[in-house]
Amino acid sequence: MDMVTLIIFMLSAVVMGLPHVGMLDTPDVRDVGLIFDDINFKGNSTFLVEVKENPTCIPINIDSHGNPQGQEIFSVQVCKPTTCAFFTGVNCTANSTGVFSVSCEGPGDVPNHKSGEVFKSYICGKDISRTINLEGSVSLATVPHDSSPNSGMV
Repeated sequence: MDMVTLIIFMLSAVVMGLPHVGMLDTPDVRDVGLIFDDINFKGNSTFLVEVKENPTCIPINIDSHGNPQGQEIFSVQVCKPTTCAFFTGVNCTANSTGVFSVSCEGPGDVPNHKSGEVFKSYICGKDISRTINLEGSVSLATVPHDSSPNSGMV
């Protein structure tokens, strides 16, 4: 992936996510879901994207200096068959001192997650366990993802 594509991709990841019918799906990246700062898929939301060929660590809530400020994640929607892992550290490493991580498999939703942790990075991919060490990561229980028009969900 060239640098321009990567920059566009990272900027699109921090744009506020809104429920959507058509999901981004290019040869390089795809939209796989949303994270929310309130339970039951309410509050501010941010898109989750996956770099298809090379799962990439993506910062959450970048400030004007390019530093991830992170956010508390209270609910998650993963709309595609992939795994997403979220980290309190900036480098997507689960076994670093002081870093807490959670993961969930999709399609599936986590309507109510209250860890009190601020997550600063994430990575999504079908085989992310080959890319990063998820040892010690807490696996979140998901409920079935309902994308029907009347569900109010993505």
